[in-house]
Amino acid sequence: MLAASLAAYFLAGRAGRRGGRLVAWINRSVLNPIVLRIAGPLAISVVQHIGRRTGRSYQTPVFAEQTSDGFIVGLIYGAETDWCRNVLAARGAVLVYHGHELRLVNPSVIDPAAARAVLPFGIWLIHRALGTSGFLTLRHPRDESAPSIPHRIGPTTRAHRPAPRRLRIKRPKTRAKERSSSHP
Repeated sequence: MLAASLAAYFLAGRAGRRGGRLVAWINRSVLNPIVLRIAGPLAISVVQHIGRRTGRSYQTPVFAEQTSDGFIVGLIYGAETDWCRNVLAARGAVLVYHGHELRLVNPSVIDPAAARAVLPFGIWLIHRALGTSGFLTLRHPRDESAPSIPHRIGPTTRAHRPAPRRLRIKRPKTRAKERSSSHP
């Protein structure tokens, strides 16, 4: 199982954009449900996030490394993945790490050069071999000015959101007679 998951990650990094999407679909549809069942014993972390459009709760298995400020997660498929965009939109997520649920906030995407300073050398080499294009950092909500929970933890579907307001510009009404009389 772990070998299949690692092979999918390796292929995603090397297959290019089109092949990467195919591998991502296979990984999301076939491997993720299997990996989620055995994530605890394999020490794989799970990111729990809320869909920014659907409001549904999702779980995505990831390889997270602990840092002094929080955690760093390799973005094998890039920052355009649904789960990464959901975490960024919600300004946080819950990470299940070694059986503990941790609420993390202030996500940001960093490049591999910046991640090199925080990751252990061996882990960084693995991500380099996989062709990881970026990393997601998540921080502990230690600072009192930072919210202790993500910005959005509930569903944000249209049924739960207020209708958007339309900007209406009021223009003075002029009559056809006034317009014609003002011009000679």
